[in-house]
Amino acid sequence: MTKENMVADAEVFLKTLVNGGTGTGKTYYALTHPKVAYLGTEPGGLDTAKANPHLAKNIVWSEEFIPSPMEDIKSVFDRMDKAIKKAHEGFESGEIKTLALDNITYLTENRWMYINKYEPVHSPKTGQLDTRGMYGSLGRWLYQFTLTSLLSFKGNVVVTAHEMTEADETMEKKPHLDSPIVPNILGGFREKIGGMFSACLFLDKVKKVTGGYTYKVRCQKGDNREAKNRYGLPEIIEDVSYAKIVETLNKIKGDGK
Repeated sequence: MTKENMVADAEVFLKTLVNGGTGTGKTYYALTHPKVAYLGTEPGGLDTAKANPHLAKNIVWSEEFIPSPMEDIKSVFDRMDKAIKKAHEGFESGEIKTLALDNITYLTENRWMYINKYEPVHSPKTGQLDTRGMYGSLGRWLYQFTLTSLLSFKGNVVVTAHEMTEADETMEKKPHLDSPIVPNILGGFREKIGGMFSACLFLDKVKKVTGGYTYKVRCQKGDNREAKNRYGLPEIIEDVSYAKIVETLNKIKGDGK
């Protein structure tokens, strides 16, 4: 193997949406990636790094975007825009290899706060608040933000999301009724986001018979979840991490030779 090929094999950049319930290891998984620029929207998200020094070493810099009485919601989003640009510039300089947003569930709720304050839509006939139009604004912003701010990043992109069970009336409108567990994202964008990422994974925490827990990730559709990936990953990977996925991909590549 030439030196050039060794470098190419080492540079595996993943675009991943990772979903899961509380405590299933979403933040932990995100922080297993190299040279992370961490953007947090949940209080205490960095506690995972504080409790795991080996993960903290992967963080180049971090910033949290949590609304408070001391900061206007517009300022929160202005700071996020600057941080994302900083991450893009960091990749170009070699400082950053991973852009991690933890998590998009709370980000959408925060954006809804922003829209209610700064972009309310009123019916031209009644003057009443048009929440349907505002949900449309939310969906369009989320698509643009995900595409241009996140997925345009040239390194690893990891976005975490909580999961939810879709409402029965919404499921009845879908062509497939066997995947009711979806990303917990306010509005209709949750139906589109999975297709934008090369991997839409679902994490789970399973108690071992011998004690302790194993963290497994579903990479293919099943168990009521619309998981998928374009990398050729197997249905389930246990004790998942960035290194474990790269190892799996390299094995798949080797078996195919």
